[in-house]
Amino acid sequence: MKRSTTSAVAVVLVLVLAVVSTIAVVGLATDGANAIEVGDRSVSRKSVNDELRAIAENKKLANSQGPEGVTVTEGSVKSGVAAALVMSGAVQEALIKEYLDRKGEYITDADRAVGKKLFPQTFFGQYAAEFPQWYNDRSRDRLAAYAALARVAGIDLQSDTAGDDVASELRPVAKKAGVTIDPRYGRFVLKNVNVVPYKLPAGLLPAHPNA
Repeated sequence: MKRSTTSAVAVVLVLVLAVVSTIAVVGLATDGANAIEVGDRSVSRKSVNDELRAIAENKKLANSQGPEGVTVTEGSVKSGVAAALVMSGAVQEALIKEYLDRKGEYITDADRAVGKKLFPQTFFGQYAAEFPQWYNDRSRDRLAAYAALARVAGIDLQSDTAGDDVASELRPVAKKAGVTIDPRYGRFVLKNVNVVPYKLPAGLLPAHPNA
């Protein structure tokens, strides 16, 4: 049996909180330079920090994940949460735009309509009332990028293999364009085309963005 489009897209976008074995956190104070670079494209640290801050300040979302499930200290987000809920989606969105450019394609109004329709049923959509409007708009735009990729590449977002299919389509683009991640936010894994936290020896934390 096929899953619904909504649940499949949720899988593709990694809209599930990761279980983190450390208490490493990503602080939100410094906005300079880039957090992500994909070829000539970039995502600023400010853009990423804004998303992280919106998640950290969404009390309903934080409470739903239990004590210290999202944030450990005020103004921070756990590194696994940052990687799963912000960095991986932002990297894949940049790669999708690179992919579309290489194909002479673009995100259409129809793709945006799909993103808007799907958003209320995604993980983030459940907490939309507690997010600022710009955050909800950005989430819809990211969904629209996935809808465009699915349309151009012929990916069935209802398939159980949707996540793997997206990674397979984006992996060659990542290889050719190159992906650079500010190590404060994690590291890029080409195999899965996602971002994961750095694993450091017990007791050590990754560099704080203020460093």
